[in-house]
Amino acid sequence: MAPEVMVAQNHNYLVDYFAVGVMGFEFMYGKRPYLGKSRKEIKDLIIAKQVQIKPNEIYEGWSMESADFINKVKENIKKDIKEI
Repeated sequence: MAPEVMVAQNHNYLVDYFAVGVMGFEFMYGKRPYLGKSRKEIKDLIIAKQVQIKPNEIYEGWSMESADFINKVKENIKKDIKEI
C-alpha cells in the first residue's frame, strides 16, 4: 500500500505506480522492499523510507534500465501527489 493511502492523504491512480515499483522490486530481488516484525513496523518503514535500487545492487541478468524503471515509478508518486 502506498504511503499516501496509509496516512489517509488525498491520492489518485498514481498510488498504483508505487505498487508496480514494489512488485518490480520483488521480482528482481525475490523479497519485499520493506521488512519488519509486525505490520506496524512495516507501515512505519513504508512511510519513512524510500527504497532505491543502487547500480551496484543489480543482480546479474537484470539491466540498469529495469532498476531505473522500478526506482522511477516509486519516486514519481511523491512528486505527482503534491499536485492533487
